[in-house]
Amino acid sequence: MANRITYDSSLFIDHFRSRNKDNTWFCRLSLIYDEILISTIVKYEILCGASDEQLEYWKRILDGIEVLAFDCTIVDAACQIYRQLKQSGCLIGLPDILIAATAITNNLPLATLNRKHFERIDKLRLVDLFGIDPKQ
Repeated sequence: MANRITYDSSLFIDHFRSRNKDNTWFCRLSLIYDEILISTIVKYEILCGASDEQLEYWKRILDGIEVLAFDCTIVDAACQIYRQLKQSGCLIGLPDILIAATAITNNLPLATLNRKHFERIDKLRLVDLFGIDPKQ
């Protein structure tokens, strides 16, 4: 089985803004993992936030990345996450809940620069970016 990972939109944004693209987590992780996947929500966030001038750039980047379909299983997982977070008083934004539900449902670790929100979700496996050798 392939070594697979899913990215949050924060890795894409960091990559886009960086002058040294080869040194971004987006690129570093692509050298470690065989397959990068994203949720439909991440694709939505990236394309909605893009200016007209940026759309071609983003389409080229996203062209080689599998987008995981949003389905009823993910909806059920998202509802569970929402209830758990609301009950604990630690609710996060709906897009992050949907991204986490997609990762959990597909049994994938999530790479994000926004650990503060995602670490609240019990069953979510987050990639420890600081445990990875930055020179890889």
